[in-house]
Amino acid sequence: MKKLLLAIVLIATTTLTHAQSNTPGKIQLGLGWSVLLGGATLESKFAGVTTSEKAIGARANTGLRAQYGLTEKFSAGIYLRSEHAAYVTTTTDFGTSSDFTTTNSGIGFGLEGKFYPVNKDKFALYVGPTIGFGSTKDKFTGGGTNGKSSGLEYGVNVGFNWWWAQFIGMSLDLGYQGVGLKGSVSESGDKVDYKIKGGGVLFGLGLVTKFGGE
Repeated sequence: MKKLLLAIVLIATTTLTHAQSNTPGKIQLGLGWSVLLGGATLESKFAGVTTSEKAIGARANTGLRAQYGLTEKFSAGIYLRSEHAAYVTTTTDFGTSSDFTTTNSGIGFGLEGKFYPVNKDKFALYVGPTIGFGSTKDKFTGGGTNGKSSGLEYGVNVGFNWWWAQFIGMSLDLGYQGVGLKGSVSESGDKVDYKIKGGGVLFGLGLVTKFGGE
């Protein structure tokens, strides 16, 4: 009887482990694309005078992400991606409206954690924060010298992995992402400090693979 119970426990344990896509030691690698739509505040400081303008913006990301299973419910990882964004502001002077565009392109890298409320062999639902650092080259198409900026990236995502084969699947993410960049340029020998602070809704899609683990 004891041998039968032991056999049942071993079979159940093996089946449970096999039925989970995230396990301790499991490595997940992904290649993904995402779009961020939202708004931003563009702030500049020149000769002691600070000006601030509201803008609408969009950001496109392409990159790699990796996760390592800590437990059956948690994993931790990193991301590295290229980032391209555009922000449009509208100003009105003497009754005339003008649009100015600020674009930037660069890289972002950081940390990403995931908690899995659903963790099955073919499907895993996750939620978790991201925090990282971005560095970009900025271009002011409305006039002015090009600059460089850097700063904090942060957010929280809800998503899922769907495995259509044992080691290959897709990921989908929906969440909020924010950024706070600081930079400076030189205008006619004078220094101009500026900030780009914004955020919005992120939609991401990617391919994932997994290996290792228990």
